Parts: sequence; C-alpha cells; structure tokens
Amino acid sequence: NLSVNNTLTSTTNTTICSNQLPYSWNGQSYPIAGTYSVTLVSSAGCDSVVTLNLSVNVNTTSITNATICVNQLPYTWNGQSYNTAGPHIVTLVNSAGCDSVATLNLTVNQNTSSITNTTICSNQLPYNWNGQSYNTAGPHIVTLVNSAGCDSVATLNLAINQNTSSITNTTICSNQL
Repeated sequence: NLSVNNTLTSTTNTTICSNQLPYSWNGQSYPIAGTYSVTLVSSAGCDSVVTLNLSVNVNTTSITNATICVNQLPYTWNGQSYNTAGPHIVTLVNSAGCDSVATLNLTVNQNTSSITNTTICSNQLPYNWNGQSYNTAGPHIVTLVNSAGCDSVATLNLAINQNTSSITNTTICSNQL
C-alpha cells in the first residue's frame, strides 16, 4: 500500500515600511523587498514550499524653511502652533501608512524700534524726517520695514522753540558814540 503525500505550498503577501527592515519570517531575516521561497518539512514529512512576497513602502521626509516676524507668532504648520524659532520635527503617516518625518526650520526675525528726540526753532518748520514733513510739536510715530522685513516703529519727539524778539529804546549823547 503506497500512500503519497502532496507537497504543500503557501504564499504570504506582506507589506512593511522601510524602518521595519530587516523583516523576520520563518526564522530568516530579509533586508530588502522581493519574493523569497523556503522549503520546509511538513508534519507529514514532505516538502512544504512557502513563498514570501515582501513589499517595502518607503518612509518619507520633508523640510520646510519659514521666516516670519515676531508679531506673526504663533506660526501654524501641519496643524500645530509654534511660538519659538528653531527646528521643529513631527512624525506623521504618509499615504503608504509609513512614517513621514516633517521638519520645520522656523526663523523668527525681530521687530525694531527707534526714538529720535529733536528740538528746533519755529522758523525751521516744516521739519523733514523719514520722508515726512512735520509742522507741529509732539510725538510722531511711523511704521517702516527693517532690513529683516519686519516692522520698524520709529518715533520722533519733536520740540519746537519759539523765536523771540525785543525792543530796547535808548537815548544817548553824541559824545557817547
């Protein structure tokens, strides 16, 4: 009586992310995507051919460089708010279900301010400052743009002194000349 046991076969389809490599399967380690066949021994003592179809999806990375002014804080990126400069790193999930490491390099430029104190005589009016003419005393404030592209608030404290005049009536003798 001859009994013939069939060779068994099976196929395993597996998809992993690249950060999960090497992949271990049936006691073996697989470093890259591919099709791998292994012949094992079934419980009946016959060959059992198992096949692994290994697909590897890649992790992704991205870098975003952003420069803003301090008055634009907080800065919103990928649904998060950031209040400081520097690299900010988040790990998201890409369309393949793998890690997507996103880096925000955030530069925060400062606003600047300046104060100019000036006193002039009334006959020097109008006074020209930062391309503007002023006819009155007081603080005059203009918002300009600094070299970093941010606000530069400039204040002119202008004081105006009045001119004075006087008349002196004097009588003298000719020998006093």
